[in-house]
Amino acid sequence: MSKLTLSLITIFFNRYLAFFLFLLAYSSVLHTHGGLSPLWSSLRLEAPLLLYGYFLCNCLLKKSPWQPWLAALPLVLAYTVADIYYMVYSRFVRVVEVTEIPELLDIMPFHYATLVGLAGIIFFLVLLLSLDWQRWRRSLIVALPALALIFVVEFAPGRFLSAFDIVGNKIVSWSDANSVANNGRFTMVAYFEALRNNSIEKTLAFRHRQKFIDQMATLSSQIKASARDRNVHLVVLESFLDPKLFSGLKFSQSPAAPAFKKLVANTDTYSISPVFGGGTAQAEFELLCGVPALRALSSVEFNVFTGGKTYCLPSILDDAGYQTMASNAHKPKFFNAVPAYKGTGFQNIFFPRENAPDTDTYLSTGDTKKEWYMFDGNLLQQNLDYVGRYLTDHPGQPIFNYILSIYGHTPHYLDETVRPKVIKLLSGKKDEQLERAVNQHYYRTEAIAQYVQGLLKIDPHSLIILVSDHVPPLSFGPATYKKYNYMKNIEDSIYYNRIVIIENGKTMQYNTMRHYDVPKVIANYLTDGVYCRNNQCSFVEKTLAGRASTENQENYMTIMAHATM
Repeated sequence: MSKLTLSLITIFFNRYLAFFLFLLAYSSVLHTHGGLSPLWSSLRLEAPLLLYGYFLCNCLLKKSPWQPWLAALPLVLAYTVADIYYMVYSRFVRVVEVTEIPELLDIMPFHYATLVGLAGIIFFLVLLLSLDWQRWRRSLIVALPALALIFVVEFAPGRFLSAFDIVGNKIVSWSDANSVANNGRFTMVAYFEALRNNSIEKTLAFRHRQKFIDQMATLSSQIKASARDRNVHLVVLESFLDPKLFSGLKFSQSPAAPAFKKLVANTDTYSISPVFGGGTAQAEFELLCGVPALRALSSVEFNVFTGGKTYCLPSILDDAGYQTMASNAHKPKFFNAVPAYKGTGFQNIFFPRENAPDTDTYLSTGDTKKEWYMFDGNLLQQNLDYVGRYLTDHPGQPIFNYILSIYGHTPHYLDETVRPKVIKLLSGKKDEQLERAVNQHYYRTEAIAQYVQGLLKIDPHSLIILVSDHVPPLSFGPATYKKYNYMKNIEDSIYYNRIVIIENGKTMQYNTMRHYDVPKVIANYLTDGVYCRNNQCSFVEKTLAGRASTENQENYMTIMAHATM
């Protein structure tokens, strides 16, 4: 046996085997703490990619005692990021989400964003200084398979998907976790990116899908004929968590304000969000466009909106003669909000003047130094005043009044000089963040009840819908919800959110729905029930329509085809 062969065998068993065994153990440990499936479950596809990736990283770096460790670092970090993202948000990360890093840093406190930025810079500099620039030709040759894979995924996604159908394992359309368990993390990163690029190409065929376009035109005409100037107020509440749904918790008093309990009365309706812990724009997309957020063109649908008008609820109401207005308590650049709102059909878009100083707006955040985010009561009172003035100045002009709050966002800080803690947790371990969220709920429900009471005085014959975008991640993501028995830990419990629907002053009880059913509720109300007599409305059925049904997919692609024009 040659010296070269012996050397290769020694290197493999000293370095590659150790790396592979480490990732086997590491992924298994992460799985026991709520992470994705261990590497064992996807060895056939994942192992070759991992070993090739480790070989490539070794080739790129200078020879040194640190080379094996530095070569492993990017791959281990990739696994860590994927698992932590899943543990916090209960979904698998996509390549395109790299574009959302600036938005993440923007919403983080300055000192946290600075630390993340410094860590990223240090990591980049260490790798840059460790690269073996003298052997770049060898590195380029070794990198050719990776470059070829990237090229196919980005520029020939259909070919990649065709090949995957032959060699890949089962893709579970409703479960990222199951798909990753079958095929591996790196394999699914490539698959989802190819699927996204392929879907973008496919939208061209849906731009003239006349059946759906005609249905939306008919709906607009029906609303115009039968709505009788009835207004719609849709309030989307950031991370609006109902603590009562934790059967494993006890409180010193009711978490909801008395006026809110009176408002809700005995109704108990839920809406299932497409996201958990974050991704507000995904919930908004479903609530405004009436189709599932399938993440086919981007990890966040709103991010690829150009401002071109598409067939979402606001544009349908606009065509029916409604004045459509959106009031967002956060920042205009967050989740591409301005083009997204324009594309969905809003005529007037308002942000707080502190976040959008050059725009015409009625909103102001007020003092947010201690709580970071605009309080719901401040937002809702300003909206109530604005709507009151508008209805007085424009009699007979129906409105669609859409509001997105931001107050319940993590980490749920309280300004105890104006909102002192009134509720204590009497069971479970000490959890400061959960206790803050519970106290926020009390003050939020108090503000919501005041808003609804005021709205009914000036607009009694209207539809008011209050719904959470998603529940917050709290301290430990899904683990916190499981620990305290949220929704009695039914299947997909972390996606269930409270929804309150008030028709002409009366709070209504509905069966469980999904966020994308809300536009159907509105259409049915404005057409006096005609819409649901002519169409299947899952919110009045015992079973929910499938997210991945052919009709949902085709309607989604049609909406996105026009949104991206």
